[in-house]
Amino acid sequence: MRKFTAALLILIFAFNLVGYRYVVDFMLHRANTQLEARLDKNQYDDSQLIELKVPINLPYITSWASYQRYDGEIKLNGVLYHYVKRKVSNDTLYVMAIPNMKVMSLESAKNDFVKGSLDLNQNDNSKKSDDSKTISFKNLQGDYDEYTFSVSCSAMLKEAGKNWLPLGSSDLMSTPHQSPEQPPDAMDI
Repeated sequence: MRKFTAALLILIFAFNLVGYRYVVDFMLHRANTQLEARLDKNQYDDSQLIELKVPINLPYITSWASYQRYDGEIKLNGVLYHYVKRKVSNDTLYVMAIPNMKVMSLESAKNDFVKGSLDLNQNDNSKKSDDSKTISFKNLQGDYDEYTFSVSCSAMLKEAGKNWLPLGSSDLMSTPHQSPEQPPDAMDI
């Protein structure tokens, strides 16, 4: 019985770590696939469509007589829209999009699950931390004093009687280096 309980707890822990991501990603992919299938069959309400106008500046572009089916998505004001169709008229791209409410609800459920599993609270006002009980890492480590560090290093080197240079720095200073030149403005071929 203990082995079964331990295995069950490990499975629950593994699901909390990474398993929910796969489940939610699968559900998101399935919702997107279902929406695209509905859009391909023209099973949507035209009153839900919004029109986005995008100015385009392309030479020699021709206007289209009607809309063409188009896939893609955009997020505006916190709402995820899925492209339905597009059309070019003169110098403007018209895109018709529909809100993807199922994906938005799945995304919010995923965010709520992550917040719950990580115990992230948005209301910091309800929990006021007592600063007297908190130990700061800065107080434990002390302050860094560059002068004391340099004096102690130079004192150690004088005691050792060595002329100190960083490892390999004398080799670097004696090696000739070529400086990069500016590339030519034009090449004759």
